[in-house]
Amino acid sequence: MELVPVTLHENLRSTKQIAQVFGALSPERITPRGMEGPPVRVVDVPATDAVGAADDAVEALLDEGWGSGQLALLATGRRHPQQVNEVEAGGHAAYWDAFFAEDDVFYGHVLRFKGLERPVVVLAVNGVRDVVRAREMLYTGLSRARSLLVVVGDRSWIEEIGGEAVRRRLARAQEWSPA
Repeated sequence: MELVPVTLHENLRSTKQIAQVFGALSPERITPRGMEGPPVRVVDVPATDAVGAADDAVEALLDEGWGSGQLALLATGRRHPQQVNEVEAGGHAAYWDAFFAEDDVFYGHVLRFKGLERPVVVLAVNGVRDVVRAREMLYTGLSRARSLLVVVGDRSWIEEIGGEAVRRRLARAQEWSPA
């Protein structure tokens, strides 16, 4: 079956603040047409601490009143231990059933989250296996949130991979310390 690639030039899904950040990574110009929203939050920690800091961010967001089914924690490097446990305990079918049930925080890997979304995404930038795919992984991870995006990781590395446009857009982000 031959599929026709479709390039989207407008973003209606995410808030303008989120779309502006990930739009800087797109080879095509994307016009953010979504609603205004809160600033993107950045937790600047070394990649080795990103998963732990992302867990703290999830807890803080739950304390703020976000529902657990509204949140996804996505990793760019090694999978989150909770994701590993869920797949080992229930298998892949149960793991994905839990995603669609939207009853709890979803723990996933950015490369398996293409085409999916959540109102809130906590992106744990905990390294990458293949630096050639780093920009693609950042784009995917940054573009999955509809209402609030929290980026957790080494900000200087994220800006180096994302380039000057991402650096300028993250300059408008809110520095956040959820712990």
